[in-house]
Amino acid sequence: MIVYRLAAKDYILDRTGTGARLFGGRWNPVGHSCIYTSEHVSLALLEKYVHANSKENMKRIALMRMEIPEDKNLIFHIDEKLLKNSWTEDTSYSQWLGEQILDDLSVVAFTVPSAVVPSERNIIINPQAIKFEEVKFLDPVDFTTDYRLLSRLLS
Repeated sequence: MIVYRLAAKDYILDRTGTGARLFGGRWNPVGHSCIYTSEHVSLALLEKYVHANSKENMKRIALMRMEIPEDKNLIFHIDEKLLKNSWTEDTSYSQWLGEQILDDLSVVAFTVPSAVVPSERNIIINPQAIKFEEVKFLDPVDFTTDYRLLSRLLS
């Protein structure tokens, strides 16, 4: 499975999930490391955008492609039909679910529906997983996009 991560150039090489551990996220509470990725570059861009505080947060970013082994024992898929209806508004609920999965060190990654584009998936990677070393991190590249879009969205 190929996944994509957009992050600030200063943090794109982090393989420990430090930012998520320090600040928490939709699928992890503070104190639990993970790496947020998406199944498409475009979804990674939208996810990065909704968390950006300013245009500057979107200008110095890089894209990293990662390969997760296609092993059903390493990847857990959250079935969105089993999530409670208000999961997008209840971060404590999604963090609790994510915590349960992150605590299972046999799971390298889990897929979740995107709150931004519910028909697409984000993939959360667990750097504490026993087989984390099987994830291949490819060299990051500078990310560029048409900043007219970002100028309109972030004005």
